[in-house]
Amino acid sequence: MAARKTTPPEPLEPDVVDEEQAEEEKPQPTAVEAAYIEALHREREGYTRYDRQDRAAAVEAELKRLGAPLERAVTRPPETA
Repeated sequence: MAARKTTPPEPLEPDVVDEEQAEEEKPQPTAVEAAYIEALHREREGYTRYDRQDRAAAVEAELKRLGAPLERAVTRPPETA
């Protein structure tokens, strides 16, 4: 008895996602997550200030994993000497 040839299934179409709708559906971070993200931003600023690009890159990777923006909103004026 000869083996039957079967055709492979066709690949599925990727889901089309409306980016504006996707932004609205993202859950807001909890207070603990927001504090963690803020701490990561401060840590990244310190590493950048002292030219520790390897450590800054590790913090950026964690921010990306969390889906947080790499830059934070400025909420206070910069300190002057």
